[in-house]
Amino acid sequence: MKVNSRIAILFLITASIFIFPVLGEQVQLTNDEKSFLSDMVSEGIPLLYQIPEAMDTGVYFGKDTAISDIAAKESDLLNKFTTNISTYSLGTDASALRSSYLKSVDLAKTDLNKYSTLVPGCGSCITEMNNMYPELVKSANEANLELIKFYQKNQVSL
Repeated sequence: MKVNSRIAILFLITASIFIFPVLGEQVQLTNDEKSFLSDMVSEGIPLLYQIPEAMDTGVYFGKDTAISDIAAKESDLLNKFTTNISTYSLGTDASALRSSYLKSVDLAKTDLNKYSTLVPGCGSCITEMNNMYPELVKSANEANLELIKFYQKNQVSL
């Protein structure tokens, strides 16, 4: 249920980009910037929300290698995505957006490293996960908000 509600919120927030534009100067985007923004909306932001949900599931319901498998899979997805977006040549505003996103990625990677050492069902491990979860969701929300602000400021449409 958590995943569906978070996805619904993400789509509502993203939809607000197109429904409530703020007065600003519309910019012409390069093909790289268009691809970057498309990747952020379709893959980057959802990935940031997917990570805490997957971690939560693994620590509470995981068996044997679930936690290490989740940590490895999510780390791999982050690495692939950040490698992809690092190839784009971006203007100043889009570069700032990418940098902001990468701060969220750094937090997620740090927490995934800690997470990989947790044991399913362990009381202190559950406490550790309970400490990580809200910070990861907050970081994902901040990255999503930065994306929305970019769209609004620059009157961008894809």
